[in-house]
Amino acid sequence: MNLLEALSGVEDPRRSQGLRIDLEQVLYMAIISYLVGKKGYREIATFCKDEEEVLREALSLRHPVPSHVTFWTVLTEIDDSELINAFNLWTQDYVPVEVEDWVSADGKTLGSTVVNSNDTNQDFQAVVSLFCHKSGLVLSLQDYRNKAKETGEGSVARYLIEQLNGMGIIFTVDALHTQKKRLT
Repeated sequence: MNLLEALSGVEDPRRSQGLRIDLEQVLYMAIISYLVGKKGYREIATFCKDEEEVLREALSLRHPVPSHVTFWTVLTEIDDSELINAFNLWTQDYVPVEVEDWVSADGKTLGSTVVNSNDTNQDFQAVVSLFCHKSGLVLSLQDYRNKAKETGEGSVARYLIEQLNGMGIIFTVDALHTQKKRLT
C-alpha cells in the first residue's frame, strides 16, 4: 500500500462544494513539505508552488497546488486519530522489521499545543513513536492528551509495544518507561 492509498481513508474536513484537489493529495503535499522542513502553512504552500511541476506529475494534479488557506483548513480541522491510523497502516507495509531489530519508544510534546503551562490546568498534546534503528524509520505512533490522566506516555508506549508482541524485537526505552508493569 502506498501513502496515497493509506491517506484515502481519512475523512475530508472541508465542505464538499468547490473541492478541486483530493484530500490525500493535499496531505501528501503537506507531508513532503514537512519532510523538507517547511512547517508553516504559507511555507508549505510556497514550497508546493515552487515544486508544482513535480507535484503535478507525481500526484496527477489537474488544478494548481492549493493555497495556504487550504493547507490551514485541512491541517487544523482533520481528525488526528484518522491521520495517525492512516500513517500506521502505511508503515505496516513500508517499514521492514525483522527478529532482533532494535526499536526505540519515545514521546514528544507538541510545543504549539501547550496551554496553561504554569498551573494545575496544564494541557498539551503529545506523540509517542516507535523508531526502527536499522531502517531509520518510524514504525508506528500514537498521540495522547495530558488532560486524559489515565492515558500517559507510559501507557501509550506499552500499547504500541504490545502491537509488536511476539516478533522478537529488542525495545529500548527511556527511564520513564522502566516501571514494573509487565506486558502479557
